[in-house]
Amino acid sequence: MGAGPLQQIVALADEDVRRVVRALSADVQASLALSRAMLQAVAAMSPALNAVAESAVEQELAAARRQAAPQRVVELLEETRLRLAELPEKAAMASALEHALVAAAASLPDIDDSRQAFG
Repeated sequence: MGAGPLQQIVALADEDVRRVVRALSADVQASLALSRAMLQAVAAMSPALNAVAESAVEQELAAARRQAAPQRVVELLEETRLRLAELPEKAAMASALEHALVAAAASLPDIDDSRQAFG
């Protein structure tokens, strides 16, 4: 004997709920990704902003732990905290590279000097 009309309705409703939850989960993941990108962009602007962003993430991490948030939330916050902590080092490396490129460019002969040498 097949499934009755009530069981079919329940199965359809269950599938609808799962579809909505998947869509909501995708929206939440996208929102979290944008938030992380924004935090990293703000933190890269200056050491002071980086410190403020790190502090905010630390507070959110502490709140998540106090409220027994899902482990995935705690992991995302920890990952964000680690990325923010790496930014000053990456900025220092980028600055050193920039200075090296500027120095190398400054040591190149001018175009006029090259024309005279090969002219």
